[in-house]
Amino acid sequence: MSKKPLSSLYAIILYSAFTLSIVLLPARAHAQAAAPPATPAAPAEPVVPAVTLIGEDYHVELQVGAWFSIPSTAMYSDTENVTSGTTTTTVNGTNIDFKKNLGLTNQIFPEAHLTVRLIPRHKLRGDYIPMFYGQSTTLASDIVFNGQTYLTGQAVDSTLHLNQWKVAYEFDVLTSDRGYLGAMIAGSSLNISGAMANTVQSGTASVNILMPGLGATGRYYPAPKFSVTGEVFVFDLPGNATSTHGHIIQVDGYATFNINKHLGVQGGIRAFDSSHVWGSPLNTGSMMVLGPYVGGTAHF
Repeated sequence: MSKKPLSSLYAIILYSAFTLSIVLLPARAHAQAAAPPATPAAPAEPVVPAVTLIGEDYHVELQVGAWFSIPSTAMYSDTENVTSGTTTTTVNGTNIDFKKNLGLTNQIFPEAHLTVRLIPRHKLRGDYIPMFYGQSTTLASDIVFNGQTYLTGQAVDSTLHLNQWKVAYEFDVLTSDRGYLGAMIAGSSLNISGAMANTVQSGTASVNILMPGLGATGRYYPAPKFSVTGEVFVFDLPGNATSTHGHIIQVDGYATFNINKHLGVQGGIRAFDSSHVWGSPLNTGSMMVLGPYVGGTAHF
């Protein structure tokens, strides 16, 4: 007896379903297997702490020292209006080379610098260096100074006095854990006085010229207790050949070793260049001074 078609079809369907379940069972088991454990994250690299600078945490910084000045140029001249009775005569002075004509020599001068930190990155600064050269010589040629003539062969005493001071506002444009770069607005006074005397006469000529200026400064700490600093100031009062004008350029570079947060020692070199013209009566001069300096610093 032959099988019915419906029964045969039913058997084929059951057989196919059973076979398919046998094939898919390992795949489903594999798909439902637990995922492998995630690879552990690499440990974070340690954060390098900022450098702790010794001597930079202060409200007031005071620097005092001694400058071993080596002048290469020291020129000065004055013109005076001399009145005798009802007659006034203009006496043109000699352009005196204080080194060559009067025997000016190298000298050591004190100096003082004060910095007040108002708030972070903002500072007020003041500097003062009194330069005073005094010398004696026998004149090798006639010299006219302060309207008077000093003759060849006469013994004369002379002085050249320059009070160099400046005040400045500093803003540190760039700062880091190793130092800073700053810009400054400043003012200075070119206060110069020359004097000469012999046994029968004496005279003094002085000028005081206020000048605005700009500056730049930078400090870097290669080590927590050791810093190097560089500064430049340029002061200028413009004018023509017969009007009052002048300029000052000062460049400083120095190193500081801070013994602790309050005290340190310094050493550096400074170049100072100035010139002036006083309009009436005409008075002119120029100085160029270079030299090393040493000193100490205190922080409060």
